[in-house]
Amino acid sequence: MGRVLSGSRPRRRAFAALVGAALALAPVSSVASAAGAVPATAAGPVAEQPGDIIDLMPLQTADRRIVDAAGRDVLLRGANVNSLGEYWQGVPTIEPTIPLSDADWDLMAARGFSVVRLLITWSRVEPTRDVIDQAYLDQVDAAVTTAAEHGIYTVIDMHQDAYSAFIFTTDPASCPPGTSPAKGWDGAPAWAVRTDGLSTCTVSGDRNSSPAVNRAWNNFYDNVDGLRDEFAEMWGAVAARFAGRPEVAGYDLLNEPENPRPAAELQPLYDALLADTIGAIRAAESGAPFDHIVFVEPALPAADISRGLVIPNPAALGGDVANVSGSVHNYAESIGVAGLSITIEGMNDLIDQMTASLGVGNWGGEYGFWDTEPETLAKARRYAADEDRLAWGGAWWQWRQSCGDPHAVAWSGGSVVAPSGTSTHLNLLGCPGNDDLGANDSFLDILGRGYPRATPGRIDELRSDVDTGWLKVKATAATAGGELVVWTPTANDAAHAVHTVGLTDVTEHPVEGGRIVVARVASPGTYVLWVGAPDEDPSTTTSTSSAPAGVVVTPLFTG
Repeated sequence: MGRVLSGSRPRRRAFAALVGAALALAPVSSVASAAGAVPATAAGPVAEQPGDIIDLMPLQTADRRIVDAAGRDVLLRGANVNSLGEYWQGVPTIEPTIPLSDADWDLMAARGFSVVRLLITWSRVEPTRDVIDQAYLDQVDAAVTTAAEHGIYTVIDMHQDAYSAFIFTTDPASCPPGTSPAKGWDGAPAWAVRTDGLSTCTVSGDRNSSPAVNRAWNNFYDNVDGLRDEFAEMWGAVAARFAGRPEVAGYDLLNEPENPRPAAELQPLYDALLADTIGAIRAAESGAPFDHIVFVEPALPAADISRGLVIPNPAALGGDVANVSGSVHNYAESIGVAGLSITIEGMNDLIDQMTASLGVGNWGGEYGFWDTEPETLAKARRYAADEDRLAWGGAWWQWRQSCGDPHAVAWSGGSVVAPSGTSTHLNLLGCPGNDDLGANDSFLDILGRGYPRATPGRIDELRSDVDTGWLKVKATAATAGGELVVWTPTANDAAHAVHTVGLTDVTEHPVEGGRIVVARVASPGTYVLWVGAPDEDPSTTTSTSSAPAGVVVTPLFTG
């Protein structure tokens, strides 16, 4: 049937499966004074807006990297935002999501975000079969536009957990001994749920372990009643809406797809799903000046690690992985897994090896932590350091979690109840009333550390100190003239002077929360930018005089 347009224009328990399957597998500029320095020119004391400085160019993939239209390495760093998702509401008095405010967007920009992973759900895109809800896509469009106004890209993520919000236990007394009543989650619309009347009660407590959820996934992959075709067509409608929009970084095809059968059996079906969906997206964007990146995830064995991980096969796409990126989630040392032990760094190395074998890069669509104990913050710092080592981007899970979110609520005594205490994400909420407790600076300081947003050539070394603000960006460019764009959450003071080697036309833009530093590559070869004292011999460099925030810094010479 043709499509009718309506309207106007602590989670991730499948991490164990991923781990198990993976294991089976020359001028310097500075604001410090120096003899003979060239005076800097003040640009004015008023802080600028990142959206006025940052040019969000179309993004593509090249050599396992995300690059912009100027060929620069682009690091997409930010957070997951679930405000537009449709989650199951287990507690009638508490909404499962919380809308974003202008203050939220301002805070993201002030913490140096270059991306949000914006969760959307099939159930809201297509609540009635063959009817695309354009009013909902208007909301998505508005979020994309507002993000861009703040200098932030958007990855549009088709989110799901346990297949759908419409699979849940209505009568906990119906669950036999050894099983538990299930919460609903998010994903497919009610019309796309085919459970064949099987029990919704979970076998192991894992949200994906119920017979109903497994049957729903099997029927989806088997294309019962054309469900898989409908999913691909729905994605085509979304892609048509955002075709040619450079502020959209790309599309995450399906969050944490589950594997309800042995991996060898699912492989051809999963590959067909990806090929059909990517084909629908490419067809919808065929008239646009560029194709968006599609982010692809492995299928995770649903509550049974023995089923194995289904890794997408590039042959299903005809071997063409242009503008395709992996998006493997790393919850090592965050979500405890009995009998499995792997470090954050070890998991990242496995992800890197897996995606390299496919000829694609990786963007970490999810990672995160849920308390601010010293040992947890130490882990988060290690994750940040390893992300820098690999020169990867990623999205923290998550910006804010309602006390009514399915991740938070639980069955207790025959009813669903919300927790008490604090919902600890990038923003803090007091539960059960969703009382706003403000930003979680302990996490945001780590996420919002300095990094290069856009780097001409190839990043050779990236190190960023969360506590001191010290930053080093070292890269190699084949040509001169490329523009480096760096975020630093530091003030323009003696301790955080900007030094460069091999860069010219260095300009500091004061913004809320820090500075955006822009410079041009002086000549082909290696160049370096530091915030703070250089850790290499700067004897071939020179400095400019101290200047107020918002300055144009001119090196004495280039080389």
